[in-house]
Amino acid sequence: MRCSLAVATLAIGLAAAARAAAPAAPAAPVRAAADSCLSCHATLKDERLRKPAELATSDIHHAQGITCAGCHGGDPAATDSSAAMDPRKGFVGVFAPRAIPEMCGSCHSNAAYMLRYAPNIPTDQLSQYRTSKHGLALAKGATDVAVCSSCHGAHGVRPPSDARSPVYPTRVVETCARCHADVALMNRYGIKGNEVEEYKKSVHYAALMEKNDLSAPTCKSCHGAHGATPPGVDSVANVCGTCHVSQLEKFDQSPHKDAFAALQQPACEACHSNHAIGQPQDSWIGVADKQVCGACHSAGDAGATAATAISGALASTVAAEASVGARVARVKRAGMLMDAADVKLEDAHQAYIMATVEIHTAIPARVEKQTATALADTSAADKDAAAAEKEIRYRRTGLFVSLVVIAIAMVTLAFKVRSMER
Repeated sequence: MRCSLAVATLAIGLAAAARAAAPAAPAAPVRAAADSCLSCHATLKDERLRKPAELATSDIHHAQGITCAGCHGGDPAATDSSAAMDPRKGFVGVFAPRAIPEMCGSCHSNAAYMLRYAPNIPTDQLSQYRTSKHGLALAKGATDVAVCSSCHGAHGVRPPSDARSPVYPTRVVETCARCHADVALMNRYGIKGNEVEEYKKSVHYAALMEKNDLSAPTCKSCHGAHGATPPGVDSVANVCGTCHVSQLEKFDQSPHKDAFAALQQPACEACHSNHAIGQPQDSWIGVADKQVCGACHSAGDAGATAATAISGALASTVAAEASVGARVARVKRAGMLMDAADVKLEDAHQAYIMATVEIHTAIPARVEKQTATALADTSAADKDAAAAEKEIRYRRTGLFVSLVVIAIAMVTLAFKVRSMER
């Protein structure tokens, strides 16, 4: 299903009788003991006309008592189809795409009205949509851009917290992909159309789908939902910083901040990419091939020198942590209790993590301060392991001596028994 939006359906608003142009402010929702719209459509052979009635039972608006007339108008109490769908009673069958946001917004933008049903839902979605890329294109006459029903559905609308909703975190990517994976459609708007494919290679997508981390960024986390607009050069860092707060604080202290601003380059994206964001690696730091610093710096300049220092500090820390960790593990397998060493190794790893955050300052001294702490902790853990190894040797020596003494005693006893027998 595309964003082809000549929708012959309900949109998601809790609206009163909507018009194909601009709907009026909502009155009280239409509630009827018997909804002739549903009872009639449920018997139709044409699946396109029957399906809305079938979906109504799972629709959040229907659950609140909103009838078909809440969006389409007409008279849901009438038993005659002509009377039920009388245009003089506000009936609208097929909504033009341009009318859908206004129709939904006739309820969803009315704070007093929404307080009666869902006080926690923001009432600025329509105003946001009008400023979005979708809304601006729609205002210019485009008919292939997303409107409310493109993402939320028209009939059978479920709340975003429902795992079956098209805008639930684990499903929102595929919802956006209905349009944004369509290369031909996207090319008409100057968009590559490979963004979804790239995102699926990212650590964000892996966290979302493999670890079921619902807080992982999806399309709407960075681009917005109703006010969907791609982050600009001057806002990329702020968007990333909503999750990566510490990294943004460190970046703001770096010489890169002013440099990127002067070059009009997006900060985080320059090193991490945008959609296909991979797991950061220490090996990225440097000016060699496939190292990110080389995009701006070359061997011998100040940036390359700083990158070399930072890379070296991190590498020595990782090597020390791996070596001491292996030593402690060997001692534990020998039966020694190494809780103190484990704590020191954990402290060392946390200091290393802080060092990787300090990378964003691009100041070697800041990174080296953390790696020095990590090395001190690994050294302390190494001393614990050395003491444990010494204890193991002492115990093994004592055991060997004991076994020798016991063996001699047994031999002596054996000779004594034989002597007595003779």
